[in-house]
Amino acid sequence: MVKILKNTAFGFIFELENDRCFFTEKPYDIYLNGEHYLTTDRNVVSLLSLKSGTDYNVLIKGYNNGYGKDDICFNVTTKEPYMLINVKDFNAKGDGVTCDTSAINLAIYSAQVNTTIYVPPGEYLVDQILLKSEVDIYLARGAVIRQSINRDKLAILKGYQQNYNHTNARIISSWEGHPLDTYCSLFYGMDVYSVHIYGEGVIDGNGDIGGFWNNPKVKNKAYRPKNMFLVDSDYIEVSGITSRNSASWNIHPYHCGNVAFRCLKIESIEESPNTDGINPENCKNVEIIGCHFSVGDDCIAIKSGKYFMSTLRNPQPTRNVTIRNCYMEKGHGGVVIGSEMSCGVRNVDITQCLFRDTDRGLRIKTRRGRGKHAIVKNITFDNVQMDGVKHCFVVNMFYNCDPDGKSDYVKNKNVVEKDELTPSVKNITVTNTVATNIPGSAVFIYGLPESKVKNVKITNNHFHFAEERIHECPAMMCDFEAIENLGFYINNAKNITMENNKIEGKAVDVITECD
Repeated sequence: MVKILKNTAFGFIFELENDRCFFTEKPYDIYLNGEHYLTTDRNVVSLLSLKSGTDYNVLIKGYNNGYGKDDICFNVTTKEPYMLINVKDFNAKGDGVTCDTSAINLAIYSAQVNTTIYVPPGEYLVDQILLKSEVDIYLARGAVIRQSINRDKLAILKGYQQNYNHTNARIISSWEGHPLDTYCSLFYGMDVYSVHIYGEGVIDGNGDIGGFWNNPKVKNKAYRPKNMFLVDSDYIEVSGITSRNSASWNIHPYHCGNVAFRCLKIESIEESPNTDGINPENCKNVEIIGCHFSVGDDCIAIKSGKYFMSTLRNPQPTRNVTIRNCYMEKGHGGVVIGSEMSCGVRNVDITQCLFRDTDRGLRIKTRRGRGKHAIVKNITFDNVQMDGVKHCFVVNMFYNCDPDGKSDYVKNKNVVEKDELTPSVKNITVTNTVATNIPGSAVFIYGLPESKVKNVKITNNHFHFAEERIHECPAMMCDFEAIENLGFYINNAKNITMENNKIEGKAVDVITECD
């Protein structure tokens, strides 16, 4: 009934086990040791402003669990920190004016194993924070770590470093699937392990006033920083905090394993360019649970690099991704796979999520040129609610991105010989989803004629189309004439199963070149 997802020195995170999407049926009250602490309506709750080493009797009152019982009671003892370091002991000012970079980084790098770095309330202006293995960072409620807007002070991460005789290269920075130079992110970790960044504080990239959103595709010395960039790291957790105003992607784990993101609030204004929420790239064993997204681009974008990355020794696909109890509010896509997916994406489970007013729900985008390792497979989308999502499910293998995105090679709808550059998409299941007020399309699948989308099951779903519809192509592709009241479009596909789906409203179906 209740699952403790994480216990820390300053509180814990729990998940109510039910079949609802992000929100409970009605608000409920949380009592700690007999005193009212919080009223909420979320399935996943973080209580991260508590006392260390303390026994808590937790009473959840008024929660309708569907079994006739309204109250739940359990006990949690918060952990005792091995060592606690306050950044103000290292002369961090937290006044929003003084540069606190050196003070905070010195606190981190002077810490012993299993130390927690404590950031008390205040506004800390920094250039970049560098993570250290087995050292946690706790952001107290009221703490804001804000990145400097002075580009001349920000360090630059080189895309790759080569050894002396140029026989090997180490990739340390990435921009849209290539090893390119970027400004160092607000939080940066490379080759670190066993790090937990948590609390009720805020990390702020200053993208709104830092000039990074002006001419976003123009490189200025280096590409834009992220709020958090993790490279070749393992057992990383981020819990409870808010990430806002990132100059580009908010959180970008790259070639990482065993990473977990819980109860995060990730927000950027709608007009902000490329401010994706969480983008795992070439990662394995990823959990994204109980997070709330409201961003200017994709909420979650699962990636694995472009073609150059797939030619390296032992290319790493992104695999074993769990997305549960998340709320995607606005943004271009709810859960997106690609378009940088040249090393492949597999084994992705999305469940109990709520999508509201996103441009697309589940979106898979690829194109010729991504390569033979660019295989998307085993994607499960189950028990999800959508409201006002323009296009619910989109698979597009003619994605017209990159400088050559509108070339004949990419956009040609005729058969092209299958070769080392041909991607593939297969094994997708969409079940038990309710999508209401759809202004666009329910399902849009357009495979390559030489590499058809295979093995798609769309069963036991409910699609309700809005009275006022939009007239546009559901996917970013060339040479597609929009169809009025388009409901379902499938082209170049094989073994498609559509059963027991309830359809309400006008829906024009177009199914061609399918086996």
